[in-house]
Amino acid sequence: MKKVRWMVVFLLFFLLISSLWAQSPQDLLRSFTRNFAIASLDVKMQIIQDAGNSGYPEMGPLYRQAIDFVLDNFSLIDSDQRFRQLAILAVDQIEAAGYKDGRYSVWTLFDTDVETGVRISCLNALASLAEGDEELIEYLNVWLYNQNAVFKSGKVPDVYVVSAAVRALGELGDQSSFPVLFTVMTVGYTDDISRAAREALFLLEGDLKDNMAAVLKNGELGEKKLALQMSMDTDRLNKQQKGEIAQFAMDVGLHTAAVDNPSRQLARDIRYLAAIALKERNWSVATDLVIEHFDTVLLEYDRGLTDRRRVVEAIECLGAMRTHEAAVRLTQYLVLLNSYTERLQEFDNIIVLAVVQNLGRLGDKTAFDDLLYAQYLSYSSEIKNATREALDKLRW
Repeated sequence: MKKVRWMVVFLLFFLLISSLWAQSPQDLLRSFTRNFAIASLDVKMQIIQDAGNSGYPEMGPLYRQAIDFVLDNFSLIDSDQRFRQLAILAVDQIEAAGYKDGRYSVWTLFDTDVETGVRISCLNALASLAEGDEELIEYLNVWLYNQNAVFKSGKVPDVYVVSAAVRALGELGDQSSFPVLFTVMTVGYTDDISRAAREALFLLEGDLKDNMAAVLKNGELGEKKLALQMSMDTDRLNKQQKGEIAQFAMDVGLHTAAVDNPSRQLARDIRYLAAIALKERNWSVATDLVIEHFDTVLLEYDRGLTDRRRVVEAIECLGAMRTHEAAVRLTQYLVLLNSYTERLQEFDNIIVLAVVQNLGRLGDKTAFDDLLYAQYLSYSSEIKNATREALDKLRW
C-alpha cells in the first residue's frame, strides 16, 4: 500500500508539472514570478532552475527579478552564500535567454559584488547582452582601465576577472575598447591575458590602421613601439597602410618629448623600426622625416648614443626614398666624409661604402662631382669600385 501511495503522489506531481508546461509562456512567467516573491531562498533557486528548464526565453523578467532580489539583500550575501548561488544561477539563465533588458541589473551586480565567480558570470553574460550598448561598453572599458592603473601601481587585481573582461570586450567588438585592450596586452599581467588581449584587438570593429595610429598618438612610448611592430607584422594591413603608419611612427619618434633615458631609448627604437619599415616600402613621401632621422642618428653616433649599424640603416633608408632631396642630403654627407678622409686619412669603410652604394641607388646626378672626387682619395679599393659603379648609374 505504501508503494502505491508513493506512486500516486509521483503521478500527481508529474501531472502538476505537465500542466505547468502546458500553460503559455506568459502564464508560466506570472506563476513563477508570484511564487518567487513568496518563496524561501532555497525554493527561489529551484524556481529559477525550473524556469530555465522550461526553455522559454520569455522567462527573462523572472531572472532579472532574482538578480534584483539579491541586490536588495546584498548586506546578507557574505553571511549566506546561497544569495551568490542564486545570483550566478539567475545571471547564467538571463544569458541563456538572451534577455537584454536585464543587462543593467547584471552590470549593477558586477559592480556591487567583488566575488570572482559572480563577476565572471556577469561578464560572460554581458559579452552578449551589452552588444551595441555604448554606455555599458564604456562602463566596461573604464573598469578595465582602472584595473590597468591598479596593476601599474604595483598591486595585483583579480586576474581571472580581468581575463573575463578582456574576452567580453573582444566578443562585444566595439572599436572604443581598442586602447584599453592594447594596454592590457602590454602591461604585463600574464602571458595568457596578454595573448587574449591581442586576440581581442583583432576582433574589434573599425579600421585597424586608425586604431593603431590612435595608440601611436595617445599611448605610452612602450605601447607606441609595440603598435608599430604589430602593424608591420600583421597581414591585415596592406603596403599603403603600413607605409602610412611607419611614417606617422617616425614623426612620433622624432618629436615626442622624452624626459628620461629609458623614454629617450624607446623613442630611438621607434625611429629605428620606422626607418626599416619605410626603407622596405620605398616610402618616398616620408623623405623629410627620413632626412631628419638621418641627421639625428649622426648626432647620436657622434655622442656615442647609438652604433654604426643604425647609421647604415639611416643611410639605406635615404637610398630607398628615390627622391632628389634624399640624394642632396646624402651627397652633403659624402662631401663631409671626403673632407675628413683627405685631411685625416681616416674613414669608416662600412659607412662610406653604404653612402656610395645608396647614392648609386638614388641615381641622381647631383652626386656626380663628389663621387668622382672620391676616386682621388685614399679610400679602399672596395669603395673606389663601388664609386665607379655608382657613377655609371647616375641619371643625366
